[in-house]
Amino acid sequence: MMKAIKTVFSRRAGGVVLALAVGLITMTPAAQSADITPVVPFEKYFADQRGDGKYLRFNAFSGEIPGKRIKALLRSGQVIGDRVLLAEDVAVYFPDGYIVQSQARFGKYIPKAGVHPGGIANRDHLMENPRYALVDRFDSILGRECARTEYANGFAALRIKPDGVLSLVLETSGMFDALIDEQTTTYSVTSAVQSVFI
Repeated sequence: MMKAIKTVFSRRAGGVVLALAVGLITMTPAAQSADITPVVPFEKYFADQRGDGKYLRFNAFSGEIPGKRIKALLRSGQVIGDRVLLAEDVAVYFPDGYIVQSQARFGKYIPKAGVHPGGIANRDHLMENPRYALVDRFDSILGRECARTEYANGFAALRIKPDGVLSLVLETSGMFDALIDEQTTTYSVTSAVQSVFI
């Protein structure tokens, strides 16, 4: 009888230990991956330029955005303060306090320092955009293009990175083409991890 009890107990104990081990193994990867969220597009490039090595991630708390990086508070409908323009001219959106979307625009020409966009009267008020070179790196920064269609007066393309970041890229005529008598393309990039925010 005692032998039978020992056998049952050892089988059950082995089963319990096995169940606990399987439970820990299946729970551990999920717990580790929950802390890793994708980096907001272009952040690594801007961090290299700043030299601080710090960059924003999707689903990160908006309170982690350093105040010195905030250029302006933007309005989202009737709400002000759930979207900010960063010093690098990238807007991030955080409706519930966590970053869910980023937007950036790349035009070949931008206003010179000190010139308000509404006050541009001639080519002398413009300079070439040094960040326009990032357009050539879209495949590595945003992922390869997986869909493309005509849209309004240009094109819309969808790009998906392996880390789950979706980017909608709208290609339109350059904002200052009529002023400079040159045909250029402006790229408006909206990125998110959840498609509802595209």
